[in-house]
Amino acid sequence: MPTTDPRSRGRNVLFRLFILGQLTDDLLSQSMARLNLSSNDFAVASAIKAFQPITPTRLASLLGMRPTTLSSYLRRLEARRQIRRRPNPEDGRSQLLEMTKIGDKNVVAAYPALRGSIAMVHEQLDYSSQELDLALDRLEDALRRVLSRPDEAARPPARRAPRRAR
Repeated sequence: MPTTDPRSRGRNVLFRLFILGQLTDDLLSQSMARLNLSSNDFAVASAIKAFQPITPTRLASLLGMRPTTLSSYLRRLEARRQIRRRPNPEDGRSQLLEMTKIGDKNVVAAYPALRGSIAMVHEQLDYSSQELDLALDRLEDALRRVLSRPDEAARPPARRAPRRAR
């Protein structure tokens, strides 16, 4: 099913992102199968490890995730003793998330699988990883800008002039 055809497959960007998300999840799930950590749980846990201590609100924003969605990941990680919560000394209504020793150990154990998956993907590209990173940064920024204006995100698209036959 892989293709080297430089033409676009003609799918809209959001459908393409859905497909890429599914493929990414499959690749990471395969590479991390022995670790008792789903690819999504790993993503959340590794973000906590990288930015700890971090509030759930800040983590949700960083991951581009709704707080209600994040809370189910946090409950699962907490039940498996991967993370812990402690009161936020700067805001009594908030909590800070941190890794436990076992959680830290599990995230670190997953790094080789992650690096291997990334390397395999980069080997299949016919352009540099820097070009990919720049394109993904631009796409993330565009999505965040659209989502920051919910009134505009819900509007119907502007009508385009019909394409002329060549």
